[in-house]
Amino acid sequence: MRTLLLSVALTLGSASALTLSKPAVYTVPGADSHLAAFLPGGQVAVDADNAVMILDQNLKTVRAWYGLQGAVQALSASPDGTRVAALGRDRWVVWDARTGQEVRSGTPEYDTTLAFAADGSLLMLNDGTLTRVDLQSGQTTDLLGDGEAYDVRVSADGTLAAVIYEDRVDLVALADAQVVASSAISDEWDGLEATFSPDAQAAVIRTGSETLILRGGAEPTEVEGGEDLSLEGSVVFLNDAQFLYAEYGEGQLFDAQTGEAVGDALELDTFDTLIGGPDGQVLSLGGSVGRLTLDALDAPARPQVKLPSGNTWTGAFIGGVPHAGLGEFINLKTGKTLNVGNRDRLYAAETQGAQVWTLNGSGAVNVYRAGKIVKLPALSSKVDFETLHTSPDGRYATVSGYEGLALLDGQTAKIVAQFTAAQLKVEDIHDALPTTDGKAVLVIPHEGNPLRLDVKTGKTQAAVKLPADASSDELQQSRGGTLAVAYSVDDAPFVALVKPGATTAFKTLKFTADVRALRFSPDGKLLAVLTNDAKNALHVFDTASGTLLARAGQFSLRTNLLTWSDTGTQLMVGAGQVGQPGSVSVYDVKR
Repeated sequence: MRTLLLSVALTLGSASALTLSKPAVYTVPGADSHLAAFLPGGQVAVDADNAVMILDQNLKTVRAWYGLQGAVQALSASPDGTRVAALGRDRWVVWDARTGQEVRSGTPEYDTTLAFAADGSLLMLNDGTLTRVDLQSGQTTDLLGDGEAYDVRVSADGTLAAVIYEDRVDLVALADAQVVASSAISDEWDGLEATFSPDAQAAVIRTGSETLILRGGAEPTEVEGGEDLSLEGSVVFLNDAQFLYAEYGEGQLFDAQTGEAVGDALELDTFDTLIGGPDGQVLSLGGSVGRLTLDALDAPARPQVKLPSGNTWTGAFIGGVPHAGLGEFINLKTGKTLNVGNRDRLYAAETQGAQVWTLNGSGAVNVYRAGKIVKLPALSSKVDFETLHTSPDGRYATVSGYEGLALLDGQTAKIVAQFTAAQLKVEDIHDALPTTDGKAVLVIPHEGNPLRLDVKTGKTQAAVKLPADASSDELQQSRGGTLAVAYSVDDAPFVALVKPGATTAFKTLKFTADVRALRFSPDGKLLAVLTNDAKNALHVFDTASGTLLARAGQFSLRTNLLTWSDTGTQLMVGAGQVGQPGSVSVYDVKR
């Protein structure tokens, strides 16, 4: 689906006129879902990256909201099903589930979570205290925690809450805030997950270091092997007497009274998160949303759908046509997927010129050029390669991991050189970039200034001298040799512009939000910077002067995908626009 959205084009600075047009916004499938709240009539609210969507019994979309900029951190439905609430990084919202209208919203604290009480009021944990919010008046009332609660989980009917403190976890009846069960916990706990029984009388509590069953009026029960039931797994009650723990396609039944394992381990058809609901409903959540049934959890989910994604992390202009996806390259004009190689467990991809470089989980590197895939020789198996960056013309690429790096030549399909972190005398390698001529590699070590590695001699020297206590994150080099280095000092983000042959910045750009990506235009005259800014995330600078020429973009989700077309007349950001569906924004750049 392609949607054109209106956006104000800005012209700033005096170096040259530049405008960013209204973006063309495209949508691709593959949103990540990990939260669900069940509604009457078989409907369910789920997260889809930054969006909240209501799906019907057949998982067809009934309604969707796109007002959050980051991933959904909490999702809840009122017990009567008339309200849906969601929490993002910068905003929480309550909607009317039937009309889609916003009921109330606000700004969360750093540790906020939310749920609904039995009477339909909103429950929010703010700064260690669970409060009740009247949705009509907005008035808040403190319930429990007294500033010392670390996290809270609430039952779907709003009657019980599991509350974790520094040294214990409580099961609380919300009607009168009375503790009905409590247990001391290990000081090695990592978090809180609570799954409530269908009768809302008990809860399976996971802390990352132990698993307990808390039941009102009873002593806590330890679950057999509970230290192995991680926070990333799923607990689903089959009935009040038994529950299933599932993770990575395997499951185990447990007695909900004794905590003892029941029978042998089970093989499941899904590796995704499982969430149980009323009337035997079970959802599998991940890269798709599917329905399971309690009596056939080992069967494939039916139906199963992929929801619209809020972002992409792989993308390129191939043959002048924008392609993007989640680990793949979908033609945004036709919807067809282009095979550029290494599509299985794709770790990284980058495009320069007419070449698409890819790196997959096995360490294999391919180059896609003019419709052909060139496979490069196998790299050292002693390094887990995770990053890939190319030279401005796309001929050279450097892949790196903590233990080492390799310089590759896409024209000859050869490995030019490989180095270990020990050879470079650094603790770890965090990133690496080949220079324009392929004779050197720019390296970001674990600490200290970025280094310039001479490939022939293996010697290193400072590539750029940053301020004391600076921590560098990413670097890019233009065709003309200008270097851009993203770094931070005391959490304040900067980009240093360094002229060819110099080691100190001639211009330092300061930002109000973290820098996510840097990309020079093909001719090297412009530098695009993608940040976490809520209102203007995309910035374009004049390379020669460092003058800000344009800014734009209220993006729906954080992404690192930022890439230019070969002509430098288009710029792609791997995210949609706030308030609308979309996965990719493509700007026309006019100079």
